[in-house]
Amino acid sequence: MSKTNKVRTLSFRLAENDYQKLVERCRKAELSKSMYLRYLIRIPIVCDEATGESAPCVVLDKRSIRDISRELTRWGYHYNQAVHAMNSINYYIAHGKNDSRLLDAKAECIEVELAAVNRNAERIVYEIAKLQDKMIVEAR
Repeated sequence: MSKTNKVRTLSFRLAENDYQKLVERCRKAELSKSMYLRYLIRIPIVCDEATGESAPCVVLDKRSIRDISRELTRWGYHYNQAVHAMNSINYYIAHGKNDSRLLDAKAECIEVELAAVNRNAERIVYEIAKLQDKMIVEAR
């Protein structure tokens, strides 16, 4: 939002506890009070004027997006380590360096676990895609 769009000034009173809540929420969201209130104003209370039904709305701040990104990166590291371990086991099996029965069982167990990790990753991607459809407030 450019400064030229900001032509109105708003002034109002708050009780001390409401003001402290505002300050704390702005600190957690890493936003100024003005930007925080602008985002709140952009959230519709009623989304469908024809039916009067309200729809769920998700607002993600910079910190939440950063946390989601960090978690997905962490998941990627773990997935990569598991694949590396499975490839090592398969290498030893192929070259007859260890008891293949034991390694076969371990490789199968790792494969099952990786499939579960992959299903969870797909679920995470699906849930994030659903959030994107609901996002109404965007940073400028």
